Formats: sequence, structure tokens, C-alpha cells
Amino acid sequence: MEKGKKAPKKTRNLEQSRKEILDAAFWEVFTRGFQGVSIDDIVKKTSMTKGAFYHQFPTKLDLGYALVDEVIKPMTYSRWIDPLKEYDNPLEGILLQIKKLIGKAAPQELRYGCPLNNLVQEMAPVDAGFKKRLQNALTYWIEGMDKELKRAQKEGFLRPDVNTRQVAHFVVMAHEGFYGMLKGLDDPKAFNALYDSLKRYFETLRA
Repeated sequence: MEKGKKAPKKTRNLEQSRKEILDAAFWEVFTRGFQGVSIDDIVKKTSMTKGAFYHQFPTKLDLGYALVDEVIKPMTYSRWIDPLKEYDNPLEGILLQIKKLIGKAAPQELRYGCPLNNLVQEMAPVDAGFKKRLQNALTYWIEGMDKELKRAQKEGFLRPDVNTRQVAHFVVMAHEGFYGMLKGLDDPKAFNALYDSLKRYFETLRA
């Protein structure tokens, strides 16, 4: 480089910029709802300009779709499916994860509910793009649960006549029901009744 000339500024890492926007958007949407936040609200939580935002996401809907596909979908899997691989008996893992992530969660966290469920309630009825992506995220979760339940069946923890896909669907919906009830009632003690019911259900499935 010629002496005295400044080095050109490095182009902002687009992947890093995208992650920064999505991280900021996740919390804003999680706590206020997708329709309750504006692009300006999200940009203010980042180190970027509005122009940089639009370079990544031409519209607010584009941001919302990416939020489901790139943040909420993998996050749900990493919270609820990946940890089950550490348990010899996935049924025990399911119950322990529920107790850990919901039963022992702080009340201020529970009052916001589940990010995936929140968007299903808010956006699936009003936007086809959201509905499709949210359905895909739920299906991905159910398929992961089904895979772990099949492992439980193979290892002799689950009766061979049990339809694992149906159980997986029920368990995922139970998760969402837990969050929905605790968010709506604002009563963490309600968890015990819900948890005990799921535990008794699992007892009927054991080999």
C-alpha cells in the first residue's frame, strides 16, 4: 500500500450483521409481539443503520420469516431435542427437560410464553408465509421427538405397540400447552398439576 494512504475500511461481515439484527429482533418480538415492534425499534437495538437493515431484510415480513427459520426453529430443537440424546431413556429426559426449562424457570420468563407458540397464535392466522414456516418448525420439533421416542421403544423403555408419532405430537402440544397456561394464568404453581399429568401419561406407555 502506498505510504500515507489509509487502508480501505473492511466490509462489514454480512453474516455477523444478519445475526446481530436477528438477535435484537428475537428479544423485541418475544417480549412485545411481531406486530408490536417496528423496524426502527429493532434497528435502535443494533449498531447498524436502517440502510444496513434493509440490505439484509427488504421488508419486515422477510425479517419475521428469517426469525422463524434461522433462530426459533433451531433454538427449539436445541432446547428440547438435542439434550434428550444424553439420556438412556428419552422419556426421563423429556420430563427432566420440562422441569428444568419450564418448572424451574423464573416467573418473569414464563410470562412471555414460548417464542414459537406466541408467533403461531399471533401470525399464523393472518399471514400464509408465517403459517407455513411455523408449521415447518413444529413439524421439525415433532420429528425430532418421534426419533427419540423410537429410540426409547428400541431400547425397551416404551411399549412396542405405541404409535411414537402420535405421542411425539402430543408431547410437543403439551409443551406448548404448559407455556400457554402458565403465561395466561401467571401462576407458576400450575406447573405441578400439568407436569404430574404428563408423568402419569408416560407411565401408561412404559414397557
